[in-house]
Amino acid sequence: MDSFERLQKEIEILRAQVAELRDRVQRLSEAGAGHPIEALLWQHGFPVFAHGAKANLVFPSNVPSVRLNQFYHLMRRYSFRLFMRDLIQAPRGGDLNDLTRYCSLKTVRSYAKTLAGLEIISLEGGGYRLMKDVPSFGPTLEWFVCETFQREFLAPALFNVRLQNTKSGGDYDVISTIGGRLVYVEVKSSPPRGVEHQAVSAFLDRVGDIEPNISILFVDTELRMKDKLVPLLAEALEKEGKTGPRWAVTRLVNEIFQVNHSIYLMNSRKGVYTNLRTCFRDYFLRGGKSLTGA
Repeated sequence: MDSFERLQKEIEILRAQVAELRDRVQRLSEAGAGHPIEALLWQHGFPVFAHGAKANLVFPSNVPSVRLNQFYHLMRRYSFRLFMRDLIQAPRGGDLNDLTRYCSLKTVRSYAKTLAGLEIISLEGGGYRLMKDVPSFGPTLEWFVCETFQREFLAPALFNVRLQNTKSGGDYDVISTIGGRLVYVEVKSSPPRGVEHQAVSAFLDRVGDIEPNISILFVDTELRMKDKLVPLLAEALEKEGKTGPRWAVTRLVNEIFQVNHSIYLMNSRKGVYTNLRTCFRDYFLRGGKSLTGA
């Protein structure tokens, strides 16, 4: 058998393998297996209506994985996330100095050069232009938290999840599973002053709907949580009739607070991954329970 015939045979084998894989995917799709989180939510009685909408993400939908990895690693920096908020609020400018509210001009120039290489912005003379029209930084931050679950915890996760059969409705920012436990994260991109009582109450309503084992209200800030967010959470719990020591909002460590070792309030100080890990360790070490106490 010459090399050409050998190559033809290998191609036929590959075609057969591809056909078999397509059949398997089709069977899984018809069976409704889908994503592991979709399957888990289905088992809990909550079919997924939609998830992972990319229209409002700051980067192109067809961005190569190498560039996406680069963007993810930039998103791990709090200063870059602050920069991105300013960029989305001021998507076009004649001078990069317009973006120096939280970063030095040197840092802004570095970020801008990298984003231009990722085709997220274009640099025009001394100015800049954001390539996509996005309403807020929130969806991109949800994507980042979802990616953190997948990359750092090796855990399946979905973002911007819309569920059927829930009483309160609304979107669930990030849903994942850690150690077989259902995890829900509400992501707030605004500083504490931008988070109001209604948002915290909505978070608890969604927790009550799907009863995750671990619920986290994450506010992307390095500011103190004690001044506003902790009182807001305590008031929202009291409004639902949840009072007494079991429902007290107490400090876990630094700017991470817990309720019944199953509901957590955290900011970005020390890093998003580090703070998530702290919440998970507390849950597993202290025997946290779901909201119902089951």
